[in-house]
Amino acid sequence: MTFSNYKVERIAFGLILCIALLMAFGPLVRLHAPNGPRVSDAFDLRAGITQLQDELRILSAIKSSPDSGAAVRPGTATHGPLAMPFSLRMASIVPWCVFAALTFSSLALLDLLFFQKGVALLSLAGGFLGAIALLHVMLLGSDVQSWTEKLMSIAELSPQADSALGAWILMANSFLISPGFGLYVLTTCLFLVPLLSYSRAVPRLNAVLRHDPRVPVSQTIHIRPINSQCPEETCTSLDVSRSGLYLETSSNHYYVGMEVYFTRKDPAGGPASHEEHGYVVRVEKPENGKRRIAIRLISEA
Repeated sequence: MTFSNYKVERIAFGLILCIALLMAFGPLVRLHAPNGPRVSDAFDLRAGITQLQDELRILSAIKSSPDSGAAVRPGTATHGPLAMPFSLRMASIVPWCVFAALTFSSLALLDLLFFQKGVALLSLAGGFLGAIALLHVMLLGSDVQSWTEKLMSIAELSPQADSALGAWILMANSFLISPGFGLYVLTTCLFLVPLLSYSRAVPRLNAVLRHDPRVPVSQTIHIRPINSQCPEETCTSLDVSRSGLYLETSSNHYYVGMEVYFTRKDPAGGPASHEEHGYVVRVEKPENGKRRIAIRLISEA
């Protein structure tokens, strides 16, 4: 898909990608440990995840200690460590996915500024990586809560005088992890760019908001699609305005968002006007079997 040359759309994509990149400084993951809550951005996310893993490994080892003084109930097994959830052991995936999503955001922004070839695809790839990080953090939060609840159940096996173990149990219950606002915004922005690109929502919205009056004028219009696989043709306008024109054609290769170059020919036989740039904002199918298309003029200013 050829990237749009529509200026307003490019500006919108640039702003969205800049917001996504700024989320590197925002709250990506919220961690709560015995020493208090902390918010991790892209620069301390890996350290925060590693610290959380280390602290929970300590609790796991204490749980399995044979010297804890736990009173064993009949039919209850207490031997062996309480295995950490797989999602917690693989928690390092989160910072790698976040860094990769931010990298794709940067590449998409550079492509938007200089090449305009794969902005939507780069943003889509970053969005998937952000979604993986988001889902993994949500799974982490659920697994950590379930795991610490199992640790809390040890209190039922312990004598009430074992205050040290009770302190460790309260510590285990204080661990929480959840996605931060920045991770939601990063993922949403990266998915928003390809969505707007492929749906052409910005040009359509701009066409709906136009206020230029139409004037019924029959002009000969020569249309040259940007896509070289679509043939050129000459057709007649039904009405025109300062921002575009509305015409009838027998061709069926036009679609909303399609970019074209068109030339207006003087009905009095004079020279043709200069070539103008526009895009299709509406395609209608009247009962006569032909197509009626509305073309919005793209200002090159």
